[in-house]
Amino acid sequence: MAIQIKWLGHAGFALDIDGHQVLIDPFLSGNPLAPIGVDAIAADFILLSHGHGDHVSDTPAIARRTGATVVANVEIGTWLQDKHGLEEVYAINTGGGVQLPFGRVELTIAHHSSSLPDGSYGGMPNGILIFTNDGKTLYHAGDTTVFAEMQWIGEAGIDVAMLPIGDYYTMGPAGALRAVGLIRPKIVIPMHYNTFDVIAQDAAAWAQRVVHETDAKPVVLKPGDVYSL
Repeated sequence: MAIQIKWLGHAGFALDIDGHQVLIDPFLSGNPLAPIGVDAIAADFILLSHGHGDHVSDTPAIARRTGATVVANVEIGTWLQDKHGLEEVYAINTGGGVQLPFGRVELTIAHHSSSLPDGSYGGMPNGILIFTNDGKTLYHAGDTTVFAEMQWIGEAGIDVAMLPIGDYYTMGPAGALRAVGLIRPKIVIPMHYNTFDVIAQDAAAWAQRVVHETDAKPVVLKPGDVYSL
């Protein structure tokens, strides 16, 4: 099974998993680094970590145009159904999961806040685990600080971890480095940085620390770049 991972800037990724187009936290219309627009991106599935606008705002437009199925927590899923009329929604909760054509998707914990763009409650923030049909495991941490239970998440055997490094709203480089040590992924991709001045970071310098201080392989992508697993 071929897996391609494209960074969309911020916390957004477009995954091609054996021909299935899977978006995670697509943030395009308000993202100055976005390499593609809402009207052009392909999607069969959209996975959402939490309710903030820089993670969910483009989902209704993308899902209506493409017919994509959305996986989110109960509060976000219900909001998408009731407020935006989306029908293909799995509204699950932390620790729960759903089997999809490319593999199983589960929501795990994250430590952050979560409100929806209209100010309503967005439920608990989450990380996202993807267990592909051919045995690969991907972890998108969502917006979070480092937390001790990341060690348990790592026990699943993480092939690729997508971790925020931007600081201010999430863990910064030091926290993300500690997270790598807990998760012990084979590959780590930094995210949620450089979108705005307040989260500007030197990802290359961080990657050098990953090389020298952990066993993981850092992969620093530019928006639009693709990593093949």
